[in-house]
Amino acid sequence: MCCACYELTRCGLFAAVIPVAPAGCRHAAGAARPGALPKNCLRCHGANGKKGANGAHDLTKSNLNAFGRTYMVTNGMGKMPAFGKTLSPAQVQQVVAYSLTLR
Repeated sequence: MCCACYELTRCGLFAAVIPVAPAGCRHAAGAARPGALPKNCLRCHGANGKKGANGAHDLTKSNLNAFGRTYMVTNGMGKMPAFGKTLSPAQVQQVVAYSLTLR
């Protein structure tokens, strides 16, 4: 992915991705930029999804589809806390989109 098409801004917990793609760019508007994960995700999963801290699963080996990942990020399960009240639905979708690139 051409990271020149996106700006990364930080506002507290979340590293927001702002699409600024030029006309004719091959990237979909709003696609997640690598590294655009909330600090809470990075703490346990790491930027590459393999960190495994605090019992976190390796995201590169996850069989969950986008629906399952959305549920997990929003509602949590087991040791993973829920982020449905911390992240907006758009932020949750950005997290899910990025996590799917780690496969």
